[in-house]
Amino acid sequence: MIPKMKYIDSHTHTYLRGPEDLQSMAIAGVEGVVICSYFPIRPGGSSTLIDLFYWLQDEMGRLADYGIASQMAVGIHPRSIPKIEIDDVMDQILNIFDHGLAAALGEVGLDTGSAEEREVFAKQLRIANDYGRPMIIHTPQNNKAEIVEATLGILKEEKIDTSMVILDHLTPELVAKVKDEGAVAGLTLQPGKMTYKDVEDAISKTGPERIVLNSDLGNKPSDPLALPKAAFNMDRDGISGRDIELVTYSNIRALMWFR
Repeated sequence: MIPKMKYIDSHTHTYLRGPEDLQSMAIAGVEGVVICSYFPIRPGGSSTLIDLFYWLQDEMGRLADYGIASQMAVGIHPRSIPKIEIDDVMDQILNIFDHGLAAALGEVGLDTGSAEEREVFAKQLRIANDYGRPMIIHTPQNNKAEIVEATLGILKEEKIDTSMVILDHLTPELVAKVKDEGAVAGLTLQPGKMTYKDVEDAISKTGPERIVLNSDLGNKPSDPLALPKAAFNMDRDGISGRDIELVTYSNIRALMWFR
């Protein structure tokens, strides 16, 4: 058995969950989380997302009360693009980075691949690039391979350093492609997405480097103990303690915690 481990969940929306989940995570060894911006409906205007960013800052304090460290990622999710006043949200993102309040841009990206999504995505990439911030990029449930291809094309057009990019919610067959492009493969342990067996397969085929695990903990069915449970099962299946530690802790810590 591996010794008691620590974990960093690389993609969460803990502000949408109750205190019982935070307590369970702390007890199970979740040392840190990345809190990503996401609002579950399309906002009518800028104030909703600006208030969301304030909420995320407050959430960092709530997590600290449970002994969980956190880093905040701010951005406009493609399903949360406001109907009006989008420039006001962009200005607030700039202000947050100016004051060093966010560690990363996220969660941003494409969902349908519309012209509006592409424009908003590219503008945000330029901001993150200017500030040297990592970028957490959403991929959708449908047409994932096509959207990943389009996303990689935009990253190339914008001259983004892909070593600073997490392409998240990948399917098993996309892991090698994303890593070959120099980006980090984000694997989500959630019903309908990745299982720990999928993670084991990815590790065995491509190695544990540039892979990070997450629960995507939020308003959809998701498990606050996804990482500890995956680590337990991978250990039982013979995955080395080093490889487990890299994908559940060290890889995301190196990218996000000391920038």
